[in-house]
Amino acid sequence: MASDDKVQTETEKKKKNKKINKMTLEEIEKKIQEVQQTQGGLSSIYARHLLRRREVLLGLKKEKGKP
Repeated sequence: MASDDKVQTETEKKKKNKKINKMTLEEIEKKIQEVQQTQGGLSSIYARHLLRRREVLLGLKKEKGKP
């Protein structure tokens, strides 16, 4: 039984949502696509936060590219 509990907690950890500010650019893009398909648009607060974070990450990426 103890092994069953351990397996169950490991799967719960995998399913836990990751915070937006900890996501990579690729993860943000994936989530934006998922949200657009499931919610039918990008007007939700969650979608707007994802879009804002993507802009921040893209801005940081551009700044690193500058000499």
